[in-house]
Amino acid sequence: MLKIDNLPFYWRLAKDTSNNIVPSNMEFVFDWDEKLSLLKQKRNSNTLEALHIIYQQEDNIGYLQEVNTIARSYGTDFLIFLKKELKKIIPEGANILEIGCGGCVLLEELKNDGHRVLGIDSSPFAVSEGKKRGIRVINDFFPSPKITESFDLIFCVDVLEHIDDYTSFINEQISWLNPNGLIVVNVPDATESISIGDISLAMHQHLNYFTAKSLNALLKQSGLVNINIEASNYGGSLYACGKKTIQDKDIDNTLADAKGNSTKELDLYEKKSEKNISKLRSHISNMTKLKKSIGFYVPLRALPYLCSLTDINFRFFDDTPHWYGKKFDGVDIEIENMNDLIADPVDVLYIMSLTFGKTIKTKILSSIDRPIEINLLEDFCHFD
Repeated sequence: MLKIDNLPFYWRLAKDTSNNIVPSNMEFVFDWDEKLSLLKQKRNSNTLEALHIIYQQEDNIGYLQEVNTIARSYGTDFLIFLKKELKKIIPEGANILEIGCGGCVLLEELKNDGHRVLGIDSSPFAVSEGKKRGIRVINDFFPSPKITESFDLIFCVDVLEHIDDYTSFINEQISWLNPNGLIVVNVPDATESISIGDISLAMHQHLNYFTAKSLNALLKQSGLVNINIEASNYGGSLYACGKKTIQDKDIDNTLADAKGNSTKELDLYEKKSEKNISKLRSHISNMTKLKKSIGFYVPLRALPYLCSLTDINFRFFDDTPHWYGKKFDGVDIEIENMNDLIADPVDVLYIMSLTFGKTIKTKILSSIDRPIEINLLEDFCHFD
């Protein structure tokens, strides 16, 4: 089984990383759900305990908050899908629950459309954000005894990939739905990374790595019908919607095609990953021998490849404003931004984003007036 030793345990960015409340580095092991053909993280009690702790803190509340500029494009794109699906059953006045509501920016939009909204989130940050917007937020994990009503729509954004028992999580939501109610989920799309053997998706917070195939299989086996799965128009996400039937749940067990090739798919992913890791690390090592200065753009995606490299100096760059000048736990490197890179370029830059890599590369090349070698993540990945 593919294993990453000593992977930094990302859950926040901080100027001072000496006050961490969970281990700064932990082992990461890939696993496989044969029934759903789902790549996932092998469950570890220490990891699950650490996750339970961090999800109750102020720091870990996702992208959809006012301070994060990505929330505008990302949130707007998802809302288009969400509202389209909702209008199919209830054009106005729906009762809506968001699980993991974070900054409550989506609930506020839905409230302004005339819907009744409720959020549930384990972080106290969400409660305070809800109060600013006149939105009730239950400070708890889902499911919670504090929920006392049923809903026409239950949705979550960037939550399902964090859930240990994803089957029970979906089934529990269905039990709180009104007849013909909807479940809508938004998850990172792991399809491309899995197909090319890319391990940059690995982080302890993400327990599950969904493709359209595995997401459809999960919703189908839970008894949802009229399932619609679409790729996002911004970023790299999958949007999915399924409807609760009026009749008793009729679980679909026709998942043989998923199970039949599961072991072969995992073996292929691991073989490609091993080649990719070797290729990238060899290139970094050669650049180091040539005494080239090295940098990584989108450094969170670089961590799985870098954690076994020692005695190599490099810089981190990212466009997320509130990450600037901060560090990942377990990595003593301050994050710089595009302006820093332009003012003081490195010799060799690795851009670790499959989604935005080419766009970032074009922007850098048009802004820097000295030679710089730029490598994209896909340059080191195995394509069939």
